[in-house]
This record gives sequence, structure tokens and C-alpha cells, in this order.
Amino acid sequence: MDNFIKEMDEAMVQLCNCRELVEKKRRDYGIGIEMLPREIHLLEVVANHPKLNAYELSVKTGLWKGTFSKVANRLVEMGLLERYQNEDNHKEIFYRVTPLGQKAYEGHYQFHQRVSLNTYEYFRNLDQRERDIILQFVSHYTSYLQEYLK
Repeated sequence: MDNFIKEMDEAMVQLCNCRELVEKKRRDYGIGIEMLPREIHLLEVVANHPKLNAYELSVKTGLWKGTFSKVANRLVEMGLLERYQNEDNHKEIFYRVTPLGQKAYEGHYQFHQRVSLNTYEYFRNLDQRERDIILQFVSHYTSYLQEYLK
């Protein structure tokens, strides 16, 4: 195996291990409720895609449908999301962000503006070709990891 592959494997293991630790860290985004990253990111997807149904949102988040429902229901219990169905279609389930959820959503962005400033600046300075390569790599590596779930 060439050296680049070994270095990449080591770097990705570190990244995945770090991500796993981050996923366990609860934070308060200014609403007096500590949330896991999975929770705030699910709320973020709902806020950013208000017309998508629960299945479509689960695909967007990359969560299995059952996991998505469990996390979304927890956010409903916290008063951050509302669950509803359209009058003409009682089969599909939709979610919308409550005013408290909107406050958490905004607090999440403020958090990233404070903590992620250097990283955001790094990405802003990349040219389009570099951005495309990064996005292509992340997409490819995600597919690679998904193979381990089969």
C-alpha cells in the first residue's frame, strides 16, 4: 500500500474518532436546553427544508428513518419542533420549527460564527476547483463508510 493511502487512513480514523467524541457533547444554544449535535443538526435541516416530509428529511440528515423519528420526537417533546400532517394527505408526516426551535437554530449559527471562524475563513479562501475536490472526496469517503453498514 502506498504511503498516501496509509496517511489518509490514519487521518480519517482520527477524524472519525474526533467526530464520535463531538457527537456526545451536549451544548446549550441559548435556550436553556442542552442538545446533542444530532439534535441541533436535525433541527437545522428541518428549518432549512420546511417543505420536505419526514422521509425526505431523514435522507437529508443521513439518518435511518427510525432514528430520525426518534430524534425528531425528542425535539417535539422539548418544544423545538411541531409535528403535523397536511389536511389533504394524512399519510405523510411533516415537521416545522417552533419559535423556541428557531432561537436554538439561530444560537447554533452564532456558536459556529464564534468557534468555527478560522475554519470558515480557510474554506472561503479556497478556489472552486479545491472546493470541488474536497466535496468529491467527502462524498466518496461517505460512500466508502456506508459499505461497512451492509
